[in-house]
Amino acid sequence: MDRVAKPYFRAVVGWLEGIKIGMKGRELYQLVENVFPKRDYHWHLNPGHLVSDEEWMSSPVYSDSNQILKSGMIFQIDIIPSIKGYTGVSAEECVALADEELQKAIKMEYPALWDRISARRSYLINELNIELSQDVIPLSNTVAYIRPFFLAKDQAFQVKN
Repeated sequence: MDRVAKPYFRAVVGWLEGIKIGMKGRELYQLVENVFPKRDYHWHLNPGHLVSDEEWMSSPVYSDSNQILKSGMIFQIDIIPSIKGYTGVSAEECVALADEELQKAIKMEYPALWDRISARRSYLINELNIELSQDVIPLSNTVAYIRPFFLAKDQAFQVKN
């Protein structure tokens, strides 16, 4: 718990609270490096990337990236620790960055989708106590949901108040 799972959850929370439209890819990379240092957790690749055909071809998140994160980008939280002697932990899920205009468009054109997004945002904010950026719209019902003991369905991480 203390060596891998809790620090990993802190990294996911930091990622969700820190990502926003207009930031540079290197800022998100550095945010993860600050809370979950590569030298200690041996993560590889990048701590987040685009999805679908762009998944590995053009991630804007790398150490010296000047690429700007924009509204409409869909990201996968993808921080993969590799600690000798421990099995993995993962909360790889997708979120989108959406400015007010895009959020309004989704709400108007896809109200059922918007209802699911709103319910998940509420869960992340009110149940897991994550100060989710206004720009982040979760695209799955398991964003930031980590059960350290997989079969213990009543035990999931949350940020302490």
